[in-house]
Amino acid sequence: MKSCPSCEGIHVGATAKPTPDFYTDGAAFAERTGRLNRWHEVLCFGLAPDAMSGGFFSVKADILLNFVRRDPAYHIIAFASNRYLNQFEPGRNTIYDLADGDADPNLVCDPCLALDWHLVFEDAICETFAMLKDIKNRSQT
Repeated sequence: MKSCPSCEGIHVGATAKPTPDFYTDGAAFAERTGRLNRWHEVLCFGLAPDAMSGGFFSVKADILLNFVRRDPAYHIIAFASNRYLNQFEPGRNTIYDLADGDADPNLVCDPCLALDWHLVFEDAICETFAMLKDIKNRSQT
């Protein structure tokens, strides 16, 4: 079979994007990605998180990008449109977390699609109140 000389070196074919590894269980996603979701875990790096969960608002994106460039053992997780992306995603209303686990950018988590999302949300609120109480008690001793 003869080949067309003008087409040599050109590869024609479909290219597929990897299928996202989709989670609805936020705890399982956090465990796999190594998401640092406590403010005191992040403080030890000399960073000042904006949320009790250790998250950072988008105005501090450059600080986090510089941090992960200096220490490639960590990567950034973006929370935007009610889902977690295991990669940096620029956006004005995005919240960022640091992570030290699986950095596969195809990992995605949408906890709002879980059947028990309301129970998970309730647990998160209770945990936040417990952390605030702990902080308050420390300042009184």
